[in-house]
Amino acid sequence: MPTKGQETRNHILKESRKLFTLQGFGNTSINEIIAATGVKKGNLYYHFPSKEELGLAVLTDTRDEFFTILESSFTGDTPVAKIINSCNFIMAMMQQTNFVGGCLFGNTALEMTDSNPGFGTIIQEVFSHWIVRIEEELRLAAQSGMLQNQLPPHTLATAIVATLEGGIMLSRVFRTRHELEACILSIRTLINLQE
Repeated sequence: MPTKGQETRNHILKESRKLFTLQGFGNTSINEIIAATGVKKGNLYYHFPSKEELGLAVLTDTRDEFFTILESSFTGDTPVAKIINSCNFIMAMMQQTNFVGGCLFGNTALEMTDSNPGFGTIIQEVFSHWIVRIEEELRLAAQSGMLQNQLPPHTLATAIVATLEGGIMLSRVFRTRHELEACILSIRTLINLQE
């Protein structure tokens, strides 16, 4: 059972994640974090001595959670089905927020990667892991003869992640599911999924 201190820390992480996703790291003030979390400034700085440390902790926490969720999303009887079901799971996650905010990793990549190596390292870990996980399924699909696309699995996996991220961004812009749906349809075509 978590201690009161751990509960407070987790609460700060979750509420800060919402703010960073919606507003970005640079546009979120310490006062907004204090207001959203309901903790006193001293308590916030006890757990996170600086805003940057809080941002890194939020990214690390979100990364770890995403890795667990991502693994659980690869369900199905075949490697291709696992990839498509994982894409559909990403769609379901975005629908839960009505496409508001988009992807914390994608948002932070655009905002912070060039200016903060620590943030950039975590973002690289997220996208590298995601690409490799899809690549594993593509290799299995190729070995079983299910994959007809001639692109190398790593290249195709990179294209799939980039397509999903682009779809998330566009669905955020237009506040509809249609853009991400179109991207998932293009992924189905990329891997030559037969209905």
